[in-house]
Amino acid sequence: MRLRAHITIDIDANDFIAAADHQRAVQEMLEQVRDRYPQARLEFRERRDRVDPKHRAGSAASRQSTGAVHHYLDTRHDQAA
Repeated sequence: MRLRAHITIDIDANDFIAAADHQRAVQEMLEQVRDRYPQARLEFRERRDRVDPKHRAGSAASRQSTGAVHHYLDTRHDQAA
């Protein structure tokens, strides 16, 4: 039988310095876990709150943007000629 245990800790930090302090503390706790489970690993991710689509700022077109680069035709003409 194989098991996987997940521990989730949601941390609110005011800045990168506080976040680093929290990360260091969790890494120290993980060392205790690794004494018994050497394969244990730690992964930190920055999480951002989801924005309710009804409350997003901007136009409907900007809300539908995919972030992909759109090809366009430059319609400017050289006026000096």
